Amino acid sequence: MKMTELDNPAWSALTSRHAHLAIGDGPVRRYPAEISPFAAIETPDALPVLADRMAEGETAVLWSPEELAAPEGLDLMVHFPILQMAGYDFRPADVADDAESLTPANVDEMIELTTLMKPGPFGKRTIEMGSYIGVFEGGRLAAMAGERMKPADFTEISAICVHPDFQGRGHARRLTSILGKRIVADGRVPFLNVLPENTAAIGLYESLGFSLRRRLHVHLLRKPGGDIADDPFFSSL
Repeated sequence: MKMTELDNPAWSALTSRHAHLAIGDGPVRRYPAEISPFAAIETPDALPVLADRMAEGETAVLWSPEELAAPEGLDLMVHFPILQMAGYDFRPADVADDAESLTPANVDEMIELTTLMKPGPFGKRTIEMGSYIGVFEGGRLAAMAGERMKPADFTEISAICVHPDFQGRGHARRLTSILGKRIVADGRVPFLNVLPENTAAIGLYESLGFSLRRRLHVHLLRKPGGDIADDPFFSSL
């Protein structure tokens, strides 16, 4: 197991278990825009290559252990730190593995929920990144969670969100536990990312055996041109 995979998680995913989704070659890879805005560079030296490959008005989200400066030709639109937590000592809640699988038929509901709760970017084809599960109450999608970046030895749990009408019922704990158990059974370690100020979520994840691995930096870069309002992921960051 290479723990350094998580230092550059998007790169590690796009050069291993998500290689079939990757666009690009050499030191720059990225997901198709309909799946995710995440791009990846092998090292910071490849930032000018990314700039050359981006079209006018295009955006890219980069993860890095260090804060990056925008290369010539790109604007840094958003930057924020994020805490990476790994479940080396994963201790799931005692819950049945009975959540409903979410499919492309549920995507509109999933986008509606993620737009409201903003757990991170979610688009029409994000569901292709991994398995997504949910809880329905009264015919409504009350909560959801799923798999996102997939390095060789790890699987990220992401899009953990609960509609305000259904909070306080243990849905986030249940869904995180179900996905984490599946990941461990697959021989991999679950990990997730959380904003430093989201103390409630951090407490939940710690109770399930996740611990802080390191602080990462998230950057939204944009090539000038076009209308930023047309970017389907910009408002989610």
